[in-house]
Amino acid sequence: MMAAVCHRSAMPLAAMAGAWVMLVLLAACPSRDPRLLEPAAAAELMHRNRSNPEFMILDVRTPEEFSQGHIEGAVLLNYYSPDFRDRFAALDRGATLFVYCRSGNRTSHVLALADSLGFQRIFELRGGILAWKGAGMPLASGEADLKRAPGPQG
Repeated sequence: MMAAVCHRSAMPLAAMAGAWVMLVLLAACPSRDPRLLEPAAAAELMHRNRSNPEFMILDVRTPEEFSQGHIEGAVLLNYYSPDFRDRFAALDRGATLFVYCRSGNRTSHVLALADSLGFQRIFELRGGILAWKGAGMPLASGEADLKRAPGPQG
């Protein structure tokens, strides 16, 4: 008789523990923002936009990181540059932008900035260049062409 009583009282505790675990798992899972692209989807976006003059691949890493390998066609806009915000804000809000950094940390801040500035078509490489390389995607080499850098040149 005692075992039955313990078993019945344990059921609500087990259900509560299960609900708690589910809440923790849901809170820990990143939301599925359609702007966050895995490497294969990013490559497809770039392929679809290869002849679109209003499409820009934006690398927000440092010049040193850029020179270690970047996505072909990328334009450098150093996130740590003092004029980053002004230069980013000067971009065409109607353009389609694809942004990446090393791991995704900087680009998450760039997406928030883009939202606050009213950009409508901006995408981020989930996991940054590390995920790109991890997926076996190609890298271009060479220094950044600072004449191609977006925004006002001062």
